[in-house]
Amino acid sequence: MDLREKISIGVCSPGVWTSLFATSIIDIARSQSQLGQLISLEGSGVISRLRNQVVATFLEKTTDEWLLQIDTDQIIKVDAFKKLIAAADKDERPIVSGIVHAAWDTNNVYPEPVPCIFKVGTEGGLYAVHDYPEDEIIEIDAAGTGCILVHRSVFEKQREAADQQNEGAMWGFYRDMPINGSWVGEDIFWSIRVKALGYKMFAHTGVQLPHKRSYWLTQEHHKDYGKYVKTRHHSAEQEMEISNGDNK
Repeated sequence: MDLREKISIGVCSPGVWTSLFATSIIDIARSQSQLGQLISLEGSGVISRLRNQVVATFLEKTTDEWLLQIDTDQIIKVDAFKKLIAAADKDERPIVSGIVHAAWDTNNVYPEPVPCIFKVGTEGGLYAVHDYPEDEIIEIDAAGTGCILVHRSVFEKQREAADQQNEGAMWGFYRDMPINGSWVGEDIFWSIRVKALGYKMFAHTGVQLPHKRSYWLTQEHHKDYGKYVKTRHHSAEQEMEISNGDNK
């Protein structure tokens, strides 16, 4: 990215920011001259509505070249921000995502941590990329919107391709809808649309964002932790026996 280019930050929230998220944004604003406008919209219900409004505001109210969309339940460090913008290029890499882990319910004791970057499989469906190289830029086919940096030209082309009667200039970016019998969220739908317009998508695996999650702790968690503690103590006792044996 040309360091003269400006970056707007777009945030959707229910009206509350965690202190750690707010601090991370302030740290970036204080240390990075590339930041332009902050677009913060609040609401509840359909998140795709807010995301569309963020993009429309970015296009109509700013002249910044890039929009970084980031969710308020994450933390982005200054070093991660630097890696993200260094990977971005308006011609070669106009869409770059960081790595945010979702928590998928698998009916097990703990949710499954899943990186929200995806590739198209042999049968045409999307699968999460679990095995990725460390601290590298990789090409992907879809990503979540938890931390994604997009050049202005991508949104402008989307706006031109939108259904002018129904979507107009504001609602042609994000949508939740069923596709082939499965419900598709607004982030995956957006990825499908920009790929259809000919854009490539990338992720920087060195841009790792902690993701705040919450769930109910139960007796199953306590029992599972007890198994872990017993295993750890047993392993420590074995190491001590081996160490004592070596000293004899």
